[in-house]
Amino acid sequence: MNKFLPLLLGMLLGTLPVHAQDLVVRGGKIFTGTADQTVSNPGIYVRNGRIMSVGDVPGELPSSVQTLQLSEEEVLLPGLVDLHAHYRVVMEGMVGDDTAATPKIFLANGVTATFPAGEVEPEKMRELSRLLDAGERDGPRLLNSGPYYGSAAPDWSREMDEAAIRERVDTWAARGAAGFKAKGITAPHLEALIERAHRHGLTVTAHLGSGSGSSVNPADAVRMGIDRVEHFLGGPCLPASASAYASLRGLEGDEACVGEVIDLYTRHGVWFDATLSTYGIIGRVDHPAYRHWTDELRFMTPYMRESFESDPDHSLEDLFREVYHAKKAILKRYWEAGGRITLGTDRPVMKSTLPFLGGFAAHREMQAMTLAGIPGHEVLRIATTNGARAIGMRLTAWAPSKRANTPTFLWLAGIPSRISPIPATCVR
Repeated sequence: MNKFLPLLLGMLLGTLPVHAQDLVVRGGKIFTGTADQTVSNPGIYVRNGRIMSVGDVPGELPSSVQTLQLSEEEVLLPGLVDLHAHYRVVMEGMVGDDTAATPKIFLANGVTATFPAGEVEPEKMRELSRLLDAGERDGPRLLNSGPYYGSAAPDWSREMDEAAIRERVDTWAARGAAGFKAKGITAPHLEALIERAHRHGLTVTAHLGSGSGSSVNPADAVRMGIDRVEHFLGGPCLPASASAYASLRGLEGDEACVGEVIDLYTRHGVWFDATLSTYGIIGRVDHPAYRHWTDELRFMTPYMRESFESDPDHSLEDLFREVYHAKKAILKRYWEAGGRITLGTDRPVMKSTLPFLGGFAAHREMQAMTLAGIPGHEVLRIATTNGARAIGMRLTAWAPSKRANTPTFLWLAGIPSRISPIPATCVR
């Protein structure tokens, strides 16, 4: 059956101890993320949780090795890559990055690599990355973004000059940052950030504005050489005379100015992270994709759960519903024009965004893309290999793995032509 059969079975190795997996996977098919069709699985050998070989399984194996035989309907695919994977929690005036539950929730949903897109506690997140790499914590590969660049950073000052920005980039590049995120940044600061990041071979993404006040229109950032843009494309559809959302909510997606900015992105090869499902969730769009299919609140403490249930925030509902429909039409047109798309969930835990958690939101974002009209196999490519390429991960989807505690691939029943929610019983 050519659709997402009724469930995602979870991490391929989810039924075995995470840190000691000796396994041969035979049968089934592989969706590589580089082709439209699946190919027969030539056999995958996993030792101590690492992919040792693909297509060259040794004839004699240790007695500890188990064999998993897949049916012809079952499919392997690369793990999901979330390039807007917030670990941030904002509650009762407190802001921090959660390093306890969030990594496990991402991994349990098949997200095997995350870029936080701005960290409010970068030292804490750097330590989490170390623990994950050492196999001392369970979670996805953490591609650290370091501190924000712009007013979203707690330590940011508008008086900061370009030399200070270059020093900040140099410091975090030396500390292993995989890329950088700008939010609330001015044009001179953004230009300095892009130039210095590229000198280190690192990418830059940004949440920008319309150009009103001191904000930067995304189209101007594209001309500066930015690598990825979040939320909206910008350009003449978002004039500096109004806020980005005020202009975006009135668009139909077929305007000439939309075509103009799409052409700019495709010519420059810039990646777009639409975060479409976030607007569907906050806008309370009437579709199953934007409702809970499992009780995500159960992963919160009783205090947090009571706070969400007793005092939900719906202040952005009407605005985001209108913005959602505009973004949905624009995303379809962008894809049809050959625009480069990545998966990003943008799900910090905060009242204004409602209790929908990042790991689960990866599947919502994929479903949102199919609702926009993007075919299922393209959505899987967006969610896997596109993200790896956009962040500069030098990966081959089915090459041997170097990390023991993060499985590199997922096991699905069937190959989807559309994306459906995961039943609660399947989330490990």
